[in-house]
Amino acid sequence: MMKPLSPSVQALLDLWPELPHRVGAEWPSLYWRGLDLLRRYAALEDEERRAQVALEIARLLRTIPGGPEALRRFMLAGGERRARGEVEPLSAADLADQAEAEARLQALLHPPTVTRYTDIYAPTRVAVGERFPIIVGLTRSPANEEVAAIQAQLNQLIRVVLTPRGPELLSEPAKTLRVEEGESEPVVFYLRAVQVGTQSVLIDFYSQSDLLVSATHTLTAEEAGVVSPPGKLPAQAVRIGDYQAPYPDLVLRVHTKDNRLTYTLHYHNTEERIIEGDRLRADPEQYRYLLMREIENLAKGLDADGYPLTDVPDQGPTPEHIFRGLEKIGWRLYNELFNEALRREYRERIRGKVHTLEIVSDEPWIPWELVRPFGDGVDDDFLCLQYDFSRWVSGGAGPAAEIAVDSLACIAPTDSGLVWAQEEQAFVRSLAGRYGLADRSPAEARRGLVEALLAGQEGVRLWHFACHGDYDRRSPDNSPLFLQDGYPLRPHDLVGPAQEHLRADRPLVFLNACRAGQSGLSLTGLGGWAKVLVQDCRVGALIAPLWSVNDAAAYTFAEAFYTATQQPGMTLAAALRQARQATRQAHPGDPTYLAYSLYAHPNARLVWVKSE
Repeated sequence: MMKPLSPSVQALLDLWPELPHRVGAEWPSLYWRGLDLLRRYAALEDEERRAQVALEIARLLRTIPGGPEALRRFMLAGGERRARGEVEPLSAADLADQAEAEARLQALLHPPTVTRYTDIYAPTRVAVGERFPIIVGLTRSPANEEVAAIQAQLNQLIRVVLTPRGPELLSEPAKTLRVEEGESEPVVFYLRAVQVGTQSVLIDFYSQSDLLVSATHTLTAEEAGVVSPPGKLPAQAVRIGDYQAPYPDLVLRVHTKDNRLTYTLHYHNTEERIIEGDRLRADPEQYRYLLMREIENLAKGLDADGYPLTDVPDQGPTPEHIFRGLEKIGWRLYNELFNEALRREYRERIRGKVHTLEIVSDEPWIPWELVRPFGDGVDDDFLCLQYDFSRWVSGGAGPAAEIAVDSLACIAPTDSGLVWAQEEQAFVRSLAGRYGLADRSPAEARRGLVEALLAGQEGVRLWHFACHGDYDRRSPDNSPLFLQDGYPLRPHDLVGPAQEHLRADRPLVFLNACRAGQSGLSLTGLGGWAKVLVQDCRVGALIAPLWSVNDAAAYTFAEAFYTATQQPGMTLAAALRQARQATRQAHPGDPTYLAYSLYAHPNARLVWVKSE
């Protein structure tokens, strides 16, 4: 016989669809707290323990607009009668209400899903001036391809957004697919090449404002010749799985073409908006290199040219000098990256309305975290402090919604000279003891042991590196992390079994090393750790600094971040924001708090799970 659900559970389920609008910016935290309580309630058999969780749910409801009224309504509908021990049988109407509530609970905890993959056909050779199609659909079974099956919700609407880099788009840039029982009806985009040469088309798949997966198709346009028939692109799994994270308020999609940025803004529950940016005035790689050097000079009390920040004799720089230098960099980035149209969008639709912001880009060099809006009545903090902020690299799977950490490995060479790195390792490994996690840290941070663990069969859901690192501007894929005895571990080492292991685990990777967060243009696209880990290895989330960081401040940042993730309902972006604030307060004048990039879904979270 089905156990009747507690009135508090029924009240929470009844309110659930309205909660994003009722609580606003608090929804991501409330989502995870409520989901945790419902998971615990559904998993329990013991009536006394279920009653304790139901009481926690009732306490939560009393903090939600409309929650006390909903709780009172369901208690009056029968909860109080059962609590007093009255034993008359439930009426047919009561039984129907209970069955409906139970179905809503199971649908929330275990959404009905089907398996789907991208199904894209596009020509590889086209003639200039002639129209050609790109056909996009979803399929149940990709032919002759080994692709991991990922579940999608039946009847889910998928928004397909096409961005050409070279060809002219002849139809609307976005169309909608529906996940059907059978094969989905495809959509067709028409384009025309306007110039000779190799060009590309970016194809993004969205569920509302969540980027699910993206694919890039490369084609060659010729003056004359036969257009090749549409060929099938490699299939990619569409991820819309259980426990999807709450949608970001805004996903800002940044495209680069011919040194010009194009912005596509995806607000939750609204159609995308496209804003053409201005042409950049400098070589992007040189621009980024000089910017990173300027920030590192600030940490040493020097300006961009290497002169002291203050010209007062015998007076060193104060935290105020350093802060003003960072402030100018943030204002400059805002002036150079946000043209008038994007500034107007920021003032009218983003500022004061958006709480969670995710930037998805194919450009490797802009430190979006440091943009500081100013002017026309605006004087905001850096984007990474003004918002729950994250970023992602386009061209592959979307970020994980939830990372269940049941195992970890902390890599900290003992000969690095980084005194606080050993304290950092001790703190990270203490989490294993506190939560009963499997500690798979190698006995020494030797390259052979680390590579064996990367390529092995044992799961590792949290990788933490506390070591030296550097960025090789000439070849980003060779940018090393330095392990014991100075042996390098490089991004291009993460291939074969190591790559497959990371893809299977989808862990959080925290590279607390100098310059490890930078990406650059390599022979095949984006290079560096960020590109390899996010795009190739498909990790669930990545944290890494963009420039050299102070040893003690790096420890403060890591400790504050992991401590924040242990709070109920805490998201990754909110935890990183708290870590920035704690580090800025503990180390005034040190720009380390701005150095870190978070590659993740902003509303994703860590769950600390006891190892089996």
